[in-house]
Amino acid sequence: MRKRVITGIAGGAFIALVTYLGGDIYDFVYFGITCIAIYELSKVYFNNGFDYGAIVNYLFAISLFIEKVTEYRHFFDFFLFLYISLNFLIFVFTKKVDVGKLAKIIFIGTYAVFFMYHMMMLNGSPYVWLVYIIAFGTDTFAYFTGKLLGRHKLYPEVSPNKTIEGAIGGIIGCTIFSLLFFNYLRINKYIYIIIFSMSASVFSMAGDLTASKIKRETGIKDFGKMLPGHGGILDRFDSVLFVAPIVYYFVQHFL
Repeated sequence: MRKRVITGIAGGAFIALVTYLGGDIYDFVYFGITCIAIYELSKVYFNNGFDYGAIVNYLFAISLFIEKVTEYRHFFDFFLFLYISLNFLIFVFTKKVDVGKLAKIIFIGTYAVFFMYHMMMLNGSPYVWLVYIIAFGTDTFAYFTGKLLGRHKLYPEVSPNKTIEGAIGGIIGCTIFSLLFFNYLRINKYIYIIIFSMSASVFSMAGDLTASKIKRETGIKDFGKMLPGHGGILDRFDSVLFVAPIVYYFVQHFL
């Protein structure tokens, strides 16, 4: 527990500082986090962090990073097209890559690279803090509500400790904090904010459950050992991966 608390405080302070500073430093840190996530998932699915499937996704991450830190920001759809096309071409012309491996490669590219890229796109925006508020707020409120009131299991086959009462507490806590955040920004579209906050909280829990299901299906306890007391990068950023896109698109289309 002591290691977990120390790592949590140090890691949280580091991410908060990087987010406050923004700019290229922020992009570089999240590019690094993306590459570590690719490595962790590749170790799980291919038993090799530098397998062909991993390399393709590293290249995808590098392409998006370059696209983000240069003036060529309209190249995203082109890089996405190249990534998908390259995977299909190698599937066609390489006997070692079957449909199963192709699906795992694209799954990693979607989950670790594409979802995390939205954190880079929120760089410099005040709404990047909303990702942390939703992800960690949902997790914290769900944990304590579940401890106090939890009676009914949410999804015992995947995560036996999570409860329906905890999930409801997470949604309520997330919504309250989101309303406070938007009130601070003097945005009063309350109906939109409440619907968004509840949806984003569900996405946060879905991210957590996705990571849990991967670990349960593959028989691992943690994705890595990089963060003492927490596991790997994906063990800490599983909720952020799902929340970042919904925050980005909500801001783009509804505010």
